[in-house]
Amino acid sequence: MSRPPCIEIPFKKSAETEWVRPLRQYIARVHQEDPDEYNSDCQILQRMRQDMRGAKADETGRDIIFRYYSHLEALERRIRVGEHGVKTVFQWTDTFTGENIQQHSLAFEKANVVFNLAVAFAMQGAKLITDTSSDVDLEAIRSAFACFRVAADRFHFISKNFMHPPSMDLQQETVSALDKVMLAQAQECTLIRAQLEKKKDVTVSKLAQQAALMYSGVFDNVKSIADSHHLPRGWLLLIETKMRYYQAMAQYYEARADNSKDRYGIAIARFSLAEQHAREATKLVGQFAETFFSTTNLTEDLYPESVQGLQDLIASLTASIGEELSRANHDNDIIYNDPVPNTSTLPALEAAVVALHFDINDFYGAERSNVVGGELFTRLIPMAIHEGSSIYSEEKAKMLRAEEDKANLADGELQDALSFMKLPESLRRFDRHQRAGTDSIVAELGEASRAVRDAAHEVQSTERAHSLTDMRATVEAQRVRASDELNQVRRLLDEEQRASESVLSEYASEPLFAGYQPSSRAAAFYREQVAENQKKLDDAAGLDNSILSDYQTVVAPWLAALQNGPDGIASVLIEHFKDADFGDGSGLQPGDSENLVDIGQDQPVGLSGYVQAIQEIYDQLLDLKRVRRSTLNELKAFARDDDISDALVKMSDAKGLQALFERELRKYDNHIQRLQTAASRQGALVKHISEEFRRLLELPQARAINQKWDAAESKKATLESQILEAAQVYSHVRDGLDKANRFYSMMLESLEPFRGQVNEFAVSRAGLREQLIKQAVHESASRNQAMLQERLSQYSAS
Repeated sequence: MSRPPCIEIPFKKSAETEWVRPLRQYIARVHQEDPDEYNSDCQILQRMRQDMRGAKADETGRDIIFRYYSHLEALERRIRVGEHGVKTVFQWTDTFTGENIQQHSLAFEKANVVFNLAVAFAMQGAKLITDTSSDVDLEAIRSAFACFRVAADRFHFISKNFMHPPSMDLQQETVSALDKVMLAQAQECTLIRAQLEKKKDVTVSKLAQQAALMYSGVFDNVKSIADSHHLPRGWLLLIETKMRYYQAMAQYYEARADNSKDRYGIAIARFSLAEQHAREATKLVGQFAETFFSTTNLTEDLYPESVQGLQDLIASLTASIGEELSRANHDNDIIYNDPVPNTSTLPALEAAVVALHFDINDFYGAERSNVVGGELFTRLIPMAIHEGSSIYSEEKAKMLRAEEDKANLADGELQDALSFMKLPESLRRFDRHQRAGTDSIVAELGEASRAVRDAAHEVQSTERAHSLTDMRATVEAQRVRASDELNQVRRLLDEEQRASESVLSEYASEPLFAGYQPSSRAAAFYREQVAENQKKLDDAAGLDNSILSDYQTVVAPWLAALQNGPDGIASVLIEHFKDADFGDGSGLQPGDSENLVDIGQDQPVGLSGYVQAIQEIYDQLLDLKRVRRSTLNELKAFARDDDISDALVKMSDAKGLQALFERELRKYDNHIQRLQTAASRQGALVKHISEEFRRLLELPQARAINQKWDAAESKKATLESQILEAAQVYSHVRDGLDKANRFYSMMLESLEPFRGQVNEFAVSRAGLREQLIKQAVHESASRNQAMLQERLSQYSAS
C-alpha cells in the first residue's frame, strides 16, 4: 500500500547555556545554603540540556526532550529564573526565519523546548507512516496516530500558555496552524487504518470527509500566514492536494455505499463528483512533486518514495472512480434507469472526528517517572511553599478541632444519657437480684468506695505510727505542766508580796524604807508576764476543748473502725446491712407482672429479658465510643504525617491554592464519614436504650427492687459521708493536737527560765529587806542611845 507524505518541521537549534554557575550563585545568595550541596543537581541539569540539544527524532530523542522540559517545570516551582533570579542566557534560532534570539526568561526556554518536543513526536509519526523500508502495519499506524495527537497537543499548549513570543515560529498563528496540521495527519492515520481493516464504505467515507474538512481548514490557515510567517509555499500544494484527494475519496466511498443501498442515481452523481476532485488532485500532485523538494531545509527527513506514493494513491483512486462510474452508468442505463441528480444538490457528507489532542502525560502514563527520573533540588523549599504548608496545617487543624469537638460532644451526650439512667450501676441492681443471694448483696454493699477505703487506710497507717490517744495524753500533760509552772511563779510573787507588805507596815516610818518599792510596783513586769502567759494558756485550752468536742462528736464513733483500715469499715457497713431485706419481689400480686399478650414479638420478656437487652445496647454504645476514639486517633496520625509540599511545589497557579486544599482534605472524608456514622448510630442506640430502660423501670418487680436499692444506697452514702467526715476531722484533730503540743512545748521552754528570773527577783528583794531591817534597827538603837545620853546630860545639869 502506497503512503502519502507528511509535513514535518525541523528541530529548533539552540546555543549552549550555562546552568551550573548561575544556579550556585542563586542558591548561596537567596537560600543562603552551601551550593556544593547542590552541585550534583546543577551538573545533571546542565547535562540534560546538552543532551536535549542533540536529540534525534526517535523515541530516545523525544524522551530526552521531555525529561529536560519536565525538570524545567519542576525547577520553575522552586527557583526563580530570569533577570532577578538565576540569570543565564537562552539562545534559540527561529525555525522559519533563521533569526537568533536571546532571552533570560525561563518561559522562552520552555516554549522552545516544547516546540522541539512537538517536532520530535511529529517527525516520529511521519516516519512511521512514510518509511517505505517495511510494510505499514496496524501497530505502526496506531503509534503514528498517537504521535501526531501528542504533537498537536504540544503546539496547542504553546498557543495557550506562551503569549507574545519573540520569535515568528512560536507565535500563536504559527503554532495554531501546526496544531491543525498534526490533527489532520492524525485523522489520516485513522483513515489508513480503516482501509487496512477493510471497514465499511460508509465508515471510510466519514473518516475521509473529516480529513478533507481538516485539510481545508489547515489550507486556509496556512495560506493566510504563509508569507508573513515565512512558511514554505510547498506546504500549501501538499495540503491542497491532500484536501482534494480526501474529498474525492469521501465521495467515492459514499457512492459505493449508495450503490449498495440501491440509490443508483445518487451513486452516479457522487462518482462524478469524486472524479472531479480526483482530477484536481492529479493536477496538484504534479505541481507538488516538482516544487516541494526545493525547500530541502524543511523536508530533509522526508522520503522521496512517499511523494511518489501520493501520486500512486491519487492515480489508483482516479482509476477506481473511473471504472466504478462507467459500470454504474452502464447498469443504470440498461437496468435501473434511476434519475441522476445534479451534484450541487447532493446532501453534505457526514464526518467522523477521531483525531483529538492527546496529553503528553497520558501518553507516558506510568512510564513518566522512569523517563523523567527523580526531581532535582528537592531540598530547596521556596518561602511561598512554607507559607502554603502553614496555611494547609491550619486547615487541617480546623478540621481536627471540628471533629474533636464533635467527638467530645458525642461522648458528653452519651455520658449524660448513661448518667441520667445511672448505667451500668442501675442495671447491676437487677442482675444481682437474679444471680446472687442476700448475703452476696450485703457483702457488696459492705464494700466501701475507693475514697472511703483510701481514707481508712490513711488513718490506719497514721494511728500505727502515733495514735491519737497518745497525742491527747501528751498535750494534756504539757498543758498541766505549763499550768504548774505558772502557779509556781504566781506563788513566788505572792510570797514576796506578803513579805514586802509586812516589812513596810512595820518600818513605814523608817527613812531607810522610803526608797523601797512596794511589791505591786516592783513585780509589775512579772505579774504582766504571768497574766499574758495565763491568757495564752486559757486560749489554748479553749482550742483544745473545741478540738476535743469535734473529736468526741465526729471522730470517736468511727475511730475504732478507721483504726482497722478498710476491713474495719467493711465490717461496720456489713453490720449495718445484715438485717436488710433484699427479696426479689417474687411475692407480687398476680396482676403486677407483665401480661405476655401485651408484649410485642420483638420486645424483651420479663425482668431478665430487659436486663439482657439493655446490657447488649450498652455494650454496643461502648464499642461505638471506642471506635470513635480510635478513628479520631487514626485521623490525627494521618493528618500529622500529611505533607503536601510536593503538591504545592507542582501547583502552577497560586489562585488554585484553596482548590488544592479542598482536594487534599477530601482524603480525610473516609475517617470523617466513619465518625459521622458512629455519631448517627449512637443517637439511635441512645434512643433505643432509653426506651428499653423506661419499660424496665415500669415493671413492678423492677420498681420494688429499685426502692430497696435506693434505700440501701442512700443509707450507705450517708454512712460513707460520715466516715469521710470522720477521717477529715481526724486529720483536723491531729493537726490541732500537733500544734497544741508544739505550743505547750514552746511555752514550757519559756516558763522555766521565767520561773528562775522570778525566783531571783524574790531572793534579791528578800536580801534587800533584810539589809534595810538591820540598818534600821542599828540606826534606831543609835538614836535611842543618843536620846538617853541627852536626857542624862539634862539630869546632870539640873
